[in-house]
Amino acid sequence: MLDTGQIALNKEALMLFRQGLAAAAASNYEQAIACYNHVLNLQADCCEVWYERGLALESCGDYIEAIASYDRALSLRPKKSDACEIWHERGNAFHYGIGDYTQALSCYEQALNLVPDHEKVWQNRGNLLLYGMSLPEEAIACYDRTLAINPDDELCWRNRGNALAELRCYDAAIASYDRALALKPGDPVCWEARNLAVGRSGLPYQQPTTSPIFTMGYDDQTFVEGDTDSNIVFASGEGVNDKVLRTSLKQPLLAIEDDWGKREILLERDRYSIGRDPKSDICLHSQFVSRHHAFLVRINHANETVSYQITDGDLSGNPSTNGLMINGKKCRSIELQSEDTIVFGPKAQAIFRMIPAGLTNFR
Repeated sequence: MLDTGQIALNKEALMLFRQGLAAAAASNYEQAIACYNHVLNLQADCCEVWYERGLALESCGDYIEAIASYDRALSLRPKKSDACEIWHERGNAFHYGIGDYTQALSCYEQALNLVPDHEKVWQNRGNLLLYGMSLPEEAIACYDRTLAINPDDELCWRNRGNALAELRCYDAAIASYDRALALKPGDPVCWEARNLAVGRSGLPYQQPTTSPIFTMGYDDQTFVEGDTDSNIVFASGEGVNDKVLRTSLKQPLLAIEDDWGKREILLERDRYSIGRDPKSDICLHSQFVSRHHAFLVRINHANETVSYQITDGDLSGNPSTNGLMINGKKCRSIELQSEDTIVFGPKAQAIFRMIPAGLTNFR
């Protein structure tokens, strides 16, 4: 919630606003949105309500409406610190929701122009540059700014380690992971990332130091990130290893981004289940994804091309909690086209692609 002091709402509107905040705190976002809509029907000029409405819409996966709500909040000329928060959340909606990294970067720049030392904006800007735009060096500069503000941000140390690993600076990456583990020793994702870095460094396995020494000013995330050197997963279960893809024209591929990072899955089966359940054919790592969120069915066309139909929910017809957003629009079922963006929830999305067949050694 924006720290605006006295909220300029009359008694009825203020009561509805508080009900909306309580509903949002209980993760009942649809009820929260309904309350905020009632408030805005009474008083449409309250920046705080438009902002909170945007947050609730974003939590429901309705990123386009969330951005429109943030725009209404900004149009009411909030004070500098509040405008920074709104630009930040607007950037997150473009970044983690829609996947429009250019717009997201512009929003983060607007936020930092208002509040240059905003820790979360610097960190999300770093995540955008690393995981969205594949610019690890620029990302490290953002993470360093974050850590200069808060050196105890274990998530930032972990993301910084991932950026260094992407640059194959494995010793420095391990040092970053050690800092993260000193702050949060039980983080299994950070352990996995560190073990990958140790394996690639060629060094013998070592436990992280209990008090790792690390200084800011180096020369040389949520491991949101996955295997940074070889990130294509063959989902056919055929043990494919540098073989020619069997599809005659184009090979369907799903490029996924979630809490474990980015990975690409070559689609070859007739059907895939998608969800948070570890038994899913394609497991998504996000608290906002349903256990059985969606399924893919292969479509074989007469001209020997293939595609996939994605349908919300499970095979029994039970819908997911957040539903599907395809290219920014709610959708129950649709035949995917190349470059369609699928949003399962905040920070969990995929892009459907058709890549040239006959290629080997994907990187």
